[in-house]
Amino acid sequence: MTKDARRAVYQERFYENEGLPELIALVDDKHRRILDVGCGNGANMSLLAAKGHRTTGVTLSFSEAGECRRRELECLVCDLNEELPFVDKSFDALLFSHVLEHVAFPEILLRKVLNLVADDGAIYVALPNVMQFRQRYEFLRGRFQYAENGLMDRTHLRFFDFKTARQLLTAAGLKVVVHYGVGKVPLRPIRKMFPALAGKLDSIGARLWPGLFAFHILLVGVRE
Repeated sequence: MTKDARRAVYQERFYENEGLPELIALVDDKHRRILDVGCGNGANMSLLAAKGHRTTGVTLSFSEAGECRRRELECLVCDLNEELPFVDKSFDALLFSHVLEHVAFPEILLRKVLNLVADDGAIYVALPNVMQFRQRYEFLRGRFQYAENGLMDRTHLRFFDFKTARQLLTAAGLKVVVHYGVGKVPLRPIRKMFPALAGKLDSIGARLWPGLFAFHILLVGVRE
């Protein structure tokens, strides 16, 4: 596949989501200027703006950029494989919410963009856990099938579990200061009858066994 063909795949996609509040909650209040790398429809930028942060988004999708601008959010169409149009230390933090798995060499990308972050800044990352229990079951059944979205999104180039997610940031020269999982445990009957209890059990399960129950792997990295 040529470079232009790969680029066209993302230019034509539109990732609809409601943002990831658990990741946004990690963003330090002192990190006011945030670059949302691979910003999708702007949902995370809206959550950040509601907390008083100043946001800029970059995406390769023209439709996503248009949706961000409709929400009155600043967004540029950029290719992450090329130099981003910002000067050094333009931002207090970078946000990568389910983006790095779409990149062939994410550790190289992280090193390349680190110059955009202030000295006391941070990198906030969310990655999908390919070893989450439902996907483990599919692997046990001998099924490795791509889908239009989710853990096996057909545009994913890299796959991470709880351990290798941390290794990604350390390979990029970052010190991991936050690392935990967010997900759900299989509680179908209890979830409907006792939603508050189910929420607590989800939190406990994802904390004690993140490799099994976490869907989102959340990390915060800073300079060593």
